[in-house]
Amino acid sequence: MNPAPTGLARIDGDVLAVARGADGTARSVLRVITGIRIEDHAEIAPGTLLATGPFALPEGARVRLLAQVAPRVPFRNLTPHPPWPQRFEPQGRAWIEGAGAIEVLDHPWLSAQLERARGHVRRALQGSLPPSAAGIARALVLGEGNAVAPEDAAQVRDAGLLHVLAVSGLHVAILAGAFVLLLARVLRATRLAAAWEVQRIACAAGVPVALLYAAFAGGAPSAWRAAATAAIAWSVRALGRRPDPAACGALAVLVLGMLDPREATRPAFLLSVVATAAIIGAQENAPVIGLRAWLGSALRLSVRAALATAPLVLWCFGSLPLVGVLANVWLLPLGSLLLVQLAAVHALLASCGPPGALSAPLFTLASDGFVAACGLFARLAPNSPWPPLDLPQGIVLALTAAALLWLRSARLRWIALLVGACALGGLELRLRAVERPRDQLRVSFLDVGQGDAALIDFPDGRAMLIDAGGNPGGGPDPGEWALAPLLRARRRSHLDWVVLTHPHPDHYGGLGALLDAISIGELWDNGQGPAEADLNAPSAEAAGLIARARAAGARVRGPAQLCGRPVRAGGARIEVLAPCPRHDPAYDANDNSLVLRVDYGRRSFLFAGDAEAHGEGELVASGARLRADVLKVGHHGSRTSSTEGFLRAVAPRLAVISAGATNRFGHPHAEVLARLRDRGARTLTLGQQGGTVVRSDGRALTVETWAGTRFALP
Repeated sequence: MNPAPTGLARIDGDVLAVARGADGTARSVLRVITGIRIEDHAEIAPGTLLATGPFALPEGARVRLLAQVAPRVPFRNLTPHPPWPQRFEPQGRAWIEGAGAIEVLDHPWLSAQLERARGHVRRALQGSLPPSAAGIARALVLGEGNAVAPEDAAQVRDAGLLHVLAVSGLHVAILAGAFVLLLARVLRATRLAAAWEVQRIACAAGVPVALLYAAFAGGAPSAWRAAATAAIAWSVRALGRRPDPAACGALAVLVLGMLDPREATRPAFLLSVVATAAIIGAQENAPVIGLRAWLGSALRLSVRAALATAPLVLWCFGSLPLVGVLANVWLLPLGSLLLVQLAAVHALLASCGPPGALSAPLFTLASDGFVAACGLFARLAPNSPWPPLDLPQGIVLALTAAALLWLRSARLRWIALLVGACALGGLELRLRAVERPRDQLRVSFLDVGQGDAALIDFPDGRAMLIDAGGNPGGGPDPGEWALAPLLRARRRSHLDWVVLTHPHPDHYGGLGALLDAISIGELWDNGQGPAEADLNAPSAEAAGLIARARAAGARVRGPAQLCGRPVRAGGARIEVLAPCPRHDPAYDANDNSLVLRVDYGRRSFLFAGDAEAHGEGELVASGARLRADVLKVGHHGSRTSSTEGFLRAVAPRLAVISAGATNRFGHPHAEVLARLRDRGARTLTLGQQGGTVVRSDGRALTVETWAGTRFALP
C-alpha cells in the first residue's frame, strides 16, 4: 500500500487501538475508511493505517478527523539483523489539529460502555494515588503501560519483569479465576447446589467475564490469549467435560490468529504463546510441598520460560537480563499475586468513592516496594545490550533453546548447550569477518529518508561514514533508528573517519545519536559550521556536535589539512576535491560541501554532498579528476545540481540519489533524471530502492538494493 500523502486532510476511520501516556497525550491507530487531502483532494487509500496523536480517540469508534498527515516510511537498509516481520504497520502519521477536530460518527454500545468505564477508573486511580503508583495501577488494571514513569519502567525492565506491568495472561487467569472460585463458593451456599453442579455454572459465568476483562484491560495480545484459553476451558468444563490445558491453549491461538492475522506476527503475542507452552510442557505432576520445593519448582518454570522466549526477546529487543530468572522466582509472586490483586481491589474501591482511601496507602507501599526490589535485582547484573543476531545465529539459538526444553536427559542437554555455544561462536566469528571485508571496497548508500549517509568499508577493515542523515521536519532520528542499529549489526563500535560535508541538519542530524553509540577516530568538516555558529542555528548545532566529537577524542580536520593530501586505506585512495583550500563564506553551505573521491583499483566513487551549480562549476574549472564510475548525486537530485557540464566531466555509469520516498521537495526532479539518462547512467533512488550496497574488487562493480535489485557493472 502506498504511503499516506502529506498535508491537511479530513479523514473518516475506525479506531483500532489507543495507548495513553502519563502526561495525558495518547497515540492511536486509525484505519482509514475515506480520506481526502484538502489542498488538492488527493485520496488517502481506504485501509491505510495512521498513527494519530496527541489527543485520545475513543477505541472501537468510527470518527472524523481534521489532521496534518505525513507518510511514515521506515528506514530500509541491508543489514545482517533484519527487523522482525510486522504486518499492518501504520503507513502514515496524523497530527490532530485540536480536540475540537474530532467528531465521533458511531460508537458501538459495548465499546462505548467499556470506554466510559475505563475513563471512570482512570480518573479514580489518578485522583487517589501518587503519580508513580497511579501509573503502575493504570498499567495493571487498564493495560496502559505508557502511563508508568520512565524511571520505574527502566528498573522493572532491567530486572526482566516488565511483563508484570503489562496485562498478561497471568493477570487474566488470576482475576477471572478468582471470580469463578468466589462465584462457585457463593453458589454452594444456595439451593442451586442441591440440583446443579455449581462449579459448571460458575465456569459458564466466567466465560463472558474473562472476555470482557481482556477487552476492558486494553486488549493486549497476551490478555486475549489467556481470556480465550480460559473461555474455551471453562466452556468445556461447563459442558461436563475435563479440559486439556494444551489443547485449549492451542485452540485459543488458532482462533485468535484466524480472527486477526495481525496477532500472528506480533512479538507480544508470540512471547505469551511460547512462554505458556514452555510452562505447560514442564509436566510437573507431583504436589509442591514446602518452601524449598516451591522455590525449586518456581526456578524450573522461570528457566523454561526464559529459554523459550530468549530467541524472540534477543531478536526483537536486543537484550536478555539474565538476572530476570531469579527476579521472576522471588518477585513474580509479589508482582502478580499481590500487586495485581491490590490494584484491582483499589480500582474497585476508588471507583466507588471514599473507600478507595483505605486501599491507596497499601497499594502505594506495595508498588514502591516492587519497583525498589526490581532496582536491587537490576543492580546485581547490569543489563547490557547483546550484539544483534543475524539469521543463522537466530536459527541456532532457537534450536538450542528448543533442545534444552525438550530433551529429558541432562547429558543430552549439556551436549546441546555445548554444540549451540560452539555454533554461535563460530557464526559470530564468521559475521565479524564478513562485515569487515578484506581486499574489497564496500560502499553502502544508506536510506535515512530525506538526507544523506554513506558507509564505506575499506579493504584493510577501516571504515568511513560520509554524513549522518537527519530529520529536521520531525520524526524518527536516523542516527538512532538507522545508523546505530546497522553499525551494531555489522559489529562496528568505532569509525575511523566521519565526514560532515556541510552544516545542514539533513546531513549532521544523526551524529548526536552516533556519538552516544560509537567512538570516532577523525571527523572531517568543511569548517563553515564553527565559523558561522553565531549566525544561524544549523551552524551552531553542527558546531556543537563537532565540539562533542572533539571532547570524546576525535581529531577534527578541515580543508586546510585535507586538500591535496590523499589518505590511503588498504589500497584505496581518499581525496578531498572541494572546498579547497578552504570554504568560501560568500557561498551557501551547499556550495561549500566537502566533495570526496574514492579510488580502488580501476574503479572510482564521487560523493558530491549538496554541491549546486556554482560548486559544480568550480570543480570543473579546477581541473580536478572528476570522472567516476559511481556518483552520489548532489543535493538529493535537485534541479539546482547535476548540471550538464558536471555530468559530462564525471560520466557516471551508476548514479545514486539519496531522497526520501515522499519528500515534500519533489526530489529527484525530472530534469535531473533526464540529464542522467542522457549521459547513459543507470540511476537508483534510495526512496524507491532502499539502502544500496556497491562492492568492488578494483575491477568489477556489483550492486544490491534493499528492494532486491541486483546487477553487475563489468
